[in-house]
Formats: sequence, structure tokens, C-alpha cells
Amino acid sequence: MKLVYIVGGIVVVLGWLAIGLLVAQGPQPEIVVPAETITTVGPLNLTNTLITAWIVMAFLVVVSLLATRSMKLIPSGLQNFIESVIAFLYGQVEDIAGAKNAPRFFMVIATFFLFIIASNWFGLFPIFNAIGKTEDVGFEVFHELSAADPEKLKLKDGVYEEDHKFAGTKMEKSGGMAIIKPGAKAIDFEVKAGMNPGQAMDSYTVFLAHAFAGLEASEEEIAQPAAELVRQAREALAAEEKAPKLLVVEGHGDGSAGEHGVASAALGDTVTGIDFSKSKRFALVIPFFRGVYSDLNNTLALGICSFLIVEFWGFQALGFGYLRKFFNFSSPIAAFVGLLELLSEFIRMISFAFRLFGNIFAGEVLVLMLTFLMPFLFVDIIYGLELFVGFIQAAVFALLTLVFATMAVEHHGDEEHHDGHDGGTADAHHIPGAAQAE
Repeated sequence: MKLVYIVGGIVVVLGWLAIGLLVAQGPQPEIVVPAETITTVGPLNLTNTLITAWIVMAFLVVVSLLATRSMKLIPSGLQNFIESVIAFLYGQVEDIAGAKNAPRFFMVIATFFLFIIASNWFGLFPIFNAIGKTEDVGFEVFHELSAADPEKLKLKDGVYEEDHKFAGTKMEKSGGMAIIKPGAKAIDFEVKAGMNPGQAMDSYTVFLAHAFAGLEASEEEIAQPAAELVRQAREALAAEEKAPKLLVVEGHGDGSAGEHGVASAALGDTVTGIDFSKSKRFALVIPFFRGVYSDLNNTLALGICSFLIVEFWGFQALGFGYLRKFFNFSSPIAAFVGLLELLSEFIRMISFAFRLFGNIFAGEVLVLMLTFLMPFLFVDIIYGLELFVGFIQAAVFALLTLVFATMAVEHHGDEEHHDGHDGGTADAHHIPGAAQAE
């Protein structure tokens, strides 16, 4: 009987994987580190990570209102769950900071924890990195090549100074909202350093014919196409109904960018435009939603907030005496240790930022890669791990902030250290994790 269960389990697993590979395989991943801009409001960029942050904030506010709109002495349902979470968090803060400091620290520490864990878990929703607006990469390439002074691809002595890659996928449409289809294959076009605009235009023509019209061409041939290959590429694009159409006018050029187009280096005429209106598009989906802390800007902002609030609590508790742990000139060793302490205060912001960013961004990349390579089963396992990682990262950030805050409000020096104990302030040597934090 056990053998039947084992064989049956193996069959189910293999069937599940087969269905995933055939039906639900994710798109080929295009990994982008910076947060993508969805729109601009005046001088400000509205990024997909910022939109997600607002959604998370709205979610926490709505849940709080629902949990507290009809408070009962004996809680039940959502109120009971929220009270349990808050009681657990307060207990942890009190255990580390002591009964005296817990009320002072709790609101900030709980806010850090709840916002980070909600942000991390929101980033695991399937709609993240899959639904967004489209950017017409095909038109962008032609715009850059035909511009007399390209904004991104800088020209020096008539050639491009460095390589520049344009990435996207083949899409039926590229306007408005789009959903990345399962199994979508990414394509990319690269302008090589040393090319002039005319050579880049010939390379782009062959690339389009290879991607949209089935023209056979190697990477080397696309990068440095002969005149005959460029001619074949144009014919292939013209013959294929769903391929982009080149708008060409007769005229000799020197391969440089012209006022109304780009002169072909191989054929001598000028490409004045590329029509994608009735063809498939070379386009890129920019997700509307992305994990908040997969953006280093947000983790650094959180690290700065943590730093500022800890320093505020230190000055609030000790006044300018708080500076004595950084500027102690009673001996050369004490002065050196104080400067190291001061340096560590600022390094802590960077440590906080990169720890949270590295774990969350790596998790999103892992989920994206496994969705493409082996959907369903393996991704389910990784999702479980990512739920755990999201919790751990929220707890680590909040608890480290709490530990550093507790250390900041302690008195320094032997006599003052004992006075601090009389006041009920927790000793750093008795704080779980304080040694590791240092």
C-alpha cells in the first residue's frame, strides 16, 4: 500500500510539473534593478515601488479601522487577531527595552515591523511584475538612432562611445495596459560601441527581420551586417504582414544621423521611420506593482528613518551628554573608540538598507526565474520560503532598531551606568542579540 502511495505521489508531482511547463510557464525574465517610473508628477517620478507602498499603507489603515470600529471588551474575529498581534509585539519590545522604555519605543518599532512585513508579503502576489503599462522599445530605438544628438547614446567623433542594450518582448499591442503572457520570450537589441548611426540602423533592420520576419541571421551577422543581408532583411520585413515596415527614401548618405532619418551605411538611402501600427511590437511591460523593498531607495530611506529616530531618542534621554560616547577624550583609546562608535552609527544606515534590499530583491529574482524554468511545484516551495524571509527581514529590521535605541538611551560611564539600572533601563549586556548587533 505504501508503494502505491509513493508511486501515486510521484505521478502527481510529475503531472503537476508537466502542466506547468506546457501551460503556465512564466515569461522569460528581464531583471531590472532600479524601480521603473510609471508616470511623472511635476519634477517627481511616480515609480511602481512607490505605488505599492501607498497600497500597503492604505491596506494597514483600512484593516486598523475595520478592527477598531466596534471595539468589544471580549474581542472576537478581526479585533481579536489584531489585538493578539499587537500584544505579541508589545511583549517583545518590553522584554528587550524594559517596562520604562517600551511605551516610548513601541509605536515606531511596531510600525516598522508591520509595514515591512506587509510590503514584503504584498510583493508575492502573482499580479506583481506581470501587469503594467507598455513602453514601445522599437520606436525608442529608432528615435535614439535618428536623433542628431542622442540623449542616451552619446556620440563622439560620429560613433557611439559605449554599448547600449534595448530589451523587451514581441507583443501584439504596446499601448495602455498589458499582461505578460506565459512563455513570452524576451528579445534585445544592442548598439555596439564604435558604430555610427548608419551602421546601427543597418544592424537594427536585420534584427527586426530576424525577430519578426523569420530571417536567419547569427549574432555576429546582426552586429555587422553585409549590404546583401540588409537588403534581404528589408525584403523580409516587407513580405511579412505582421512585421514592422521601414519607411525609406532614396538618397545617398555618409552613415550619420540626418535631420529626417538615418542614412544606411550599407545601402546609402535613408530610413525616415519605422511603422509598427499594423505589426507586432518590440515593447516592454513596465509593472504597475513591484515589491517596495526591492528598490534600494526605499530601504535606504527606511535606514535613514531608523538612524534619525535612534539619535532623537538618545538626545531625548541624555541631552547633549549623549555625545560623550562619541567624543570622549579622557584617553587616546577612549577617543579612538568613540570615533569608531560615531562611524558605526552612519554605517548602520547602509547596513540596514542593503540587508533588506538584498534579501527582498534576491527573493523576487528567484521567484521570477523559477516561474520561467519550473513553474508550480518549485515556485510553491519558494513562495513558502519567501513568506518566512519576509517575516524574518521585518523582525530583524525592527528588533535591531529597538536594540540600538535601547543602547542609545542608556547612561554611559560606570557611575551613570548603575544609575540607569536604578531607573529601570535595560542593560545592553542583558539584551538578547545586543552582542551580535554590536
